[in-house]
This record gives sequence, structure tokens and C-alpha cells, in this order.
Amino acid sequence: MNKYVKSSILIGLITLVSALLIFLVIDFPSPYIAALIIAFVVFEISFYHLFVKERQKRRPL
Repeated sequence: MNKYVKSSILIGLITLVSALLIFLVIDFPSPYIAALIIAFVVFEISFYHLFVKERQKRRPL
């Protein structure tokens, strides 16, 4: 795995745990589904950001 994949997975897991704790504390009706959705969105954004950053290093304008 490339380093940006590992970083994105780590960011997604940290987001999942923190969102789950927040939703459990505020007594959200379905905290697991909400935390998964938020973690997936953050994972996708971080993966895309790191992928584009790596691609720009290889092919500068």
C-alpha cells in the first residue's frame, strides 16, 4: 500500500472513533450509521487530497 492509502485509512479510523464517541455522548438515534457515513466522507476527501498532492509531485505544471 502506498503511504497516502495508509494515511487515509488512519484518518478515517480516527474520524470514525471520534464521531462515534460524540454521537454516543449526545444520544443520537443511530450513532453507528452516522459515524460510518462521516468517516467514509472524510476518508474519501483525504484520499483524494493526498492522491492529487502525490500526482502533482510527479507531474508539476
